[in-house]
Amino acid sequence: METLIHAMKDCPKARAVLAYGGLNNNLLEGCYGRCVDWLEDVARALDKKAFFDFITVLWNIWNSRNNKVFRDVEEEARMTWDRAAGLSREFCIFNFLEKPMIPKPSMEKGWVKPGLGVIKINFDATTMGRKMSFGLVARDHDGFVLGGQADVLEKNVQAEWAEFHALVESLNFARTKNWRKLEFESDCVSLVNRLNKMNVDFSTMGHYIRESIKILDPCVCLNFVWAPRCCNNAADYLCKWATAQNCITDFDVDYPLEIHDIILRDAIN
Repeated sequence: METLIHAMKDCPKARAVLAYGGLNNNLLEGCYGRCVDWLEDVARALDKKAFFDFITVLWNIWNSRNNKVFRDVEEEARMTWDRAAGLSREFCIFNFLEKPMIPKPSMEKGWVKPGLGVIKINFDATTMGRKMSFGLVARDHDGFVLGGQADVLEKNVQAEWAEFHALVESLNFARTKNWRKLEFESDCVSLVNRLNKMNVDFSTMGHYIRESIKILDPCVCLNFVWAPRCCNNAADYLCKWATAQNCITDFDVDYPLEIHDIILRDAIN
């Protein structure tokens, strides 16, 4: 399948360039459903400079792939790597000579508490082969857990559809609690964009999103927010935990002990 992870990592041409550049074999052999998960593991293994170079190589792999598809021009792995290395050297020299335009903020991002009277539901999903798992956790303005779910399903779907399924489960969960002010938070950018533009999204998913929202009372106040993965740790961990344990859980205030430290840290911050 022509997925992003295939184009950047699993395609033999891409692997040849990465192997030529000396990327750790463990990072090449891992199995990933989403490209962003692979990039996160690479970022944990490489230092900052090496990761910048790695991104430059990926950009050149993408350009090389486009040249093959649209112009039928094919090049060797060494040529792609040499061009990426040249760009990295030029960028490094420029970066040393010029001051940054915007200073990098030193603060660390964390989960943000919702407004008074608002219930925030964080949700996440992950795919692995013909299975998917999802996790969701609802909290109030003080960070207290009001309930949540985690489950593993026999569904062979792409990442965005898995995230959509987690959204549907979150909507159903909120409906059973009869909450009136809701904020749904996800680290899936594409889905959040669709949610905030659902009235002009005429795709298949856009249709399903509009139909799913109808299960809630029209008087319910809704808000959809994107947050980076570091702000969605509780839901993300529930996904991984459900996958590892192959279990189903539905909880109220007595949430699983496995996410206790995450919940406590989020509430304090």
